[in-house]
Amino acid sequence: MRHLVAKYLSKSISRRGFLDNMTKAGVTLTAAEGVLSALTASASAQTAPATAAEAPVKQFQGTGGACFAEQLIGCGVKYVFGNSASEDAQFYEALVDRPQLKYILTPHEGPGAAMAAGYIKASQEPAIVMQAGAVGMMNAMGQVFNAHKEQTPLVVYSYRTDQSRRAGRDGFEELANQEQVMQPMTKYSWMARRPDMIPEAVRHAFKTAWTPPHGPAYLTWHSDYTDERARTEIIQQSHFDTRMRVRPNPTEVERAAKLLVEAKMPLMIVGDEITKAKAVGKAVKLAEMLGMPVTQMRQLWANFPEPHPLWVGNAPAGTLASITWPKNYDVVINVGNKLQHGGPAPIIPHNIKFIDLRIDYNNMGKVMTTDAPLVGDAGLGLDDLIAAVEQLMTAKLREQAGARAAEVKQFTDRARALRAGIVNSPEWDSAPLIADRVTWEVAQFADPDAIIVHEAGANVMHSFNFNPVGGRELFFYYGGHLGSGVGTSAGVKLARPNQQVICMVGDGSFIFGPQALWNMARLELPVITIVYNNHAYGGPHSRAIANVPSGRMVETSQFVHDYLGNPDINMASIAAGFGVKGEVVTNPRELKEALARARVSTVEGKPYLIDVQVARKGVGWAEKPWTPPIRVAETRTRKV
Repeated sequence: MRHLVAKYLSKSISRRGFLDNMTKAGVTLTAAEGVLSALTASASAQTAPATAAEAPVKQFQGTGGACFAEQLIGCGVKYVFGNSASEDAQFYEALVDRPQLKYILTPHEGPGAAMAAGYIKASQEPAIVMQAGAVGMMNAMGQVFNAHKEQTPLVVYSYRTDQSRRAGRDGFEELANQEQVMQPMTKYSWMARRPDMIPEAVRHAFKTAWTPPHGPAYLTWHSDYTDERARTEIIQQSHFDTRMRVRPNPTEVERAAKLLVEAKMPLMIVGDEITKAKAVGKAVKLAEMLGMPVTQMRQLWANFPEPHPLWVGNAPAGTLASITWPKNYDVVINVGNKLQHGGPAPIIPHNIKFIDLRIDYNNMGKVMTTDAPLVGDAGLGLDDLIAAVEQLMTAKLREQAGARAAEVKQFTDRARALRAGIVNSPEWDSAPLIADRVTWEVAQFADPDAIIVHEAGANVMHSFNFNPVGGRELFFYYGGHLGSGVGTSAGVKLARPNQQVICMVGDGSFIFGPQALWNMARLELPVITIVYNNHAYGGPHSRAIANVPSGRMVETSQFVHDYLGNPDINMASIAAGFGVKGEVVTNPRELKEALARARVSTVEGKPYLIDVQVARKGVGWAEKPWTPPIRVAETRTRKV
């Protein structure tokens, strides 16, 4: 009996396992339960002092799966997102007696990874996504790519189907060098070499993923390590996490401040590091001190209040050359934007003075010349820069800043008036709806603090007036791999249950990853999903036309690559199959009525989907779009 008591106290076996072994040893179930009660009381008494401050390092003995679970708890993980995998049985067994670690079963690895990433982005708390071996890893890779592009600290695990004593024999689902497949998309990619090294590898993955600049990490080990027993150390997150907050070089801060106060038209670019640092208010203060217009390149969040008079809108083509106003900027400061390059020319021309403030040091100075490189945390860097600018400001400079702010406001007022005129479009009341009408109606419907998850292709999320400080928030599909929207929305709602979450997704994107609708229904995550259903891949259509503007595709209206009709896909029926109520709408009146029903549904804790029939826009669409020239019915040989 003594060895069973030791195993239970070390959490090597579960309550159920202890009772089973005791009864097998001839002890009655009643007596075994009495012993278990005494042990539980004793263990509670012994660990009571650790409740206030748990021991940072503790010895643990158990299966590799139990070691894995214990270290996840030590890392502060609350949710494990996974697709069922038989080789992880010992891990699932360990979860039975660890209710603080909640397993969310996802019916497909891709949307499951998107759900995990959405939770991380909305909560800024750690989570992990698990798949079955290399084959499951392949399904999740698209969303890991998104996490890589977005710099999301997503930790990913999948076991190696080959076992340690037979690796390299081309076994079932075996993939040679599995961890190296993930390597280009991760900050850390590693295979644990022994069962007792599993916790160490887990700690390293979380430490690396959450050390700025953030990014995904990947873990794997031979599947037999999960079953083998090991003695190892479990270390609490507070004693291995190195989430440093770095201040930029004071000399560079002084140089940057001087450039800003001497500029005739300084321009600020904002980015996601501002939101992560909770420093939006600081960015607003710096802009107001200098009367400085603010814009943003492609990023995950809206990182500046759009209603603010200094906000001049996003740079539409991801380069300052495409910005509407101002055109006469002479100093540019980037605060926390990744500045993703999509063309051969630098985003910031070489003849413009450039200040770059961000922790993403690896991407600084790669393409653009930098006059003041400020490597540091966006929040701390803004603190230092505000203080340095204040010391340089004179009465004359304040007067110039005020005049500049008035000039910026003149532009933003005109721009807002023009945008408001969208309701005067001659197609405004048409059926099927134009995409802008759909967006406008949802913007009028959404709660003041709603979260909008945007995977609606080229459709602009206008009229929402996003404001990261207490207003509406945006989660954009920055990474670009389709199928993230529905899963991301489910994860965001899990992290922010008290805010309205609306997923706005194109039909082409939706069919890449609708499976997370099932999670919404199962977990009662009342997300409203709006599908822009124009029965086509609109983005690829427009880009193909731009590349071959006067070719045979336009001449014949034969677009072999983008039409999704014939038969049309009914998104509401797909949702019903996953347990989510939905409907198809074809005109503005039906959309308003459907949104009202969606609100009632979500108040009751139930998700809702609206399949909106949207008009196809762009060059070349014919009344009867191209259909395949070969049909199975025409090639089938009839047997009499």
